[in-house]
Amino acid sequence: MTTKHSSPEWRRTTRHVRAQVRKAWERGDDVTCWRHGHLIPEGAPYDVGHITRHGGEGLDNAAPECRRGNRSHGGRIGATITNQRRGARTTGLIKPTWA
Repeated sequence: MTTKHSSPEWRRTTRHVRAQVRKAWERGDDVTCWRHGHLIPEGAPYDVGHITRHGGEGLDNAAPECRRGNRSHGGRIGATITNQRRGARTTGLIKPTWA
């Protein structure tokens, strides 16, 4: 988890979005995953996701999202960051044995 996810603003945003989802379910409204567009069933676990990666921590950049979509997207971002760091550390220093 990044520092972005533990900031007071993101925590407030998350609470607000979750309250909106609860109210929608209480009214009988559908709640959809913003990333995939499919329904999030009432009572199902979900995440509050960032709409754009560098868009900030406010309500304008947060929406309910299915857990699978949110976490797989976050995993891809994390893997990209890790792989870029590894590449920067080893480029030109280590020659693969199969080369």
